[in-house]
Amino acid sequence: MRDICFIDKTFDNTQTLTYHLSILISLDGLYFSVLDIPKGKYMILNGHHFFLKRPRLLLKNVREVIELEEVFSYNYKSIEILYATNKFTLVPQVFYTRGSLDKFLWFNNDQERGYNVIKNLFPKAGCLCIFDIPQNLSDYLAVKFPRSVIRHSLFPLVEFALKKNLSSLQRTQVHLNFFRESFEMVIINGVKLYCANIFRYKNEKDILYHVLFSFDQLKLPADSTELILHGQIPQVAPVYHLFKKYVKLTSFARLDTAYQYSYTFSQLPEHYFTSLLSVYKCE
Repeated sequence: MRDICFIDKTFDNTQTLTYHLSILISLDGLYFSVLDIPKGKYMILNGHHFFLKRPRLLLKNVREVIELEEVFSYNYKSIEILYATNKFTLVPQVFYTRGSLDKFLWFNNDQERGYNVIKNLFPKAGCLCIFDIPQNLSDYLAVKFPRSVIRHSLFPLVEFALKKNLSSLQRTQVHLNFFRESFEMVIINGVKLYCANIFRYKNEKDILYHVLFSFDQLKLPADSTELILHGQIPQVAPVYHLFKKYVKLTSFARLDTAYQYSYTFSQLPEHYFTSLLSVYKCE
């Protein structure tokens, strides 16, 4: 996929103190969006693809993009950074004790040197997400964006889904957010989080196996459970048609209608960047 660059003509670099900047960093690339808060309109959606294999290689690529893009030289009212990693764990708030971050994370993940451990509160889910990030990348982001908040990429997928489900307490949904070699899976029932996990895959059969196995283990009815696809998965992807064979209510995610979006965004399918475009005030 080519790098993307969509900028609305109403973007005004003298007004950025009323704007919100959202950034997503993953092995696939760095993507960012700018929201005009007073107008409730997203004006910029930009992305640079990396195709990396290891998190330790991120700093060089991230720094190059940030130094290249003039957008990052402005001051913003608020900045949120999403970081995608499969090294994470969710801990119910009632079980968490201060000072135990490392113990929770390394209980079911391999520990490596040179990483910082970060925690996020998922308020609607009632849990903490504990994850690691390369220390050199964390230090660089802290200097470059000192007022920013770093969140796990699962945050908007979980919290926005729970927020939208407030009016449908009996509805069960499975949300899949695709990256190049992995996908996030979030399962909710009403306002309860059933499951949040990340799976690696090589082909459509791997994806189908993980999803249908989760349906089976949680005894989710295939005829009434909604399966919603997010991320950079084409609408003609074979896996979509495979899902339709097994899960009747399979669809692609839609953008939040509470906001406006630049006409330039129409060149991409809505579901490609729903997480990045929903992180602002998704609690």
